[in-house]
Amino acid sequence: MLLPTLRWHSLAAGLAALVFTAAAQATLRCGSALVALGDSSGEVRRQCGSPSAQRIEEPALRNNGVPKRGAARVEFWVYGPSGGGYQHLRFVDGRLVEIRFSRQP
Repeated sequence: MLLPTLRWHSLAAGLAALVFTAAAQATLRCGSALVALGDSSGEVRRQCGSPSAQRIEEPALRNNGVPKRGAARVEFWVYGPSGGGYQHLRFVDGRLVEIRFSRQP
């Protein structure tokens, strides 16, 4: 009877750790400010300043110059180095959708 209870608690603890890890990666601290997934590029720039590197991919266009259905503007920003690491941000149509951290040798 005790074994199924222990398995349930182990599973619950593992899921809680996974959720906490995902939430921690979904934010970026800029000084005393915190930006999160879903924030606008303008808000991130106000909180964190200008990125050290930036690349923009405009939406794919049809022959007549109109954006293709489902096409989006994608921006890639990099902040760093800070403590030996870089924060990589990806925006789709002006909204933050990904925050990644990497260390460069």
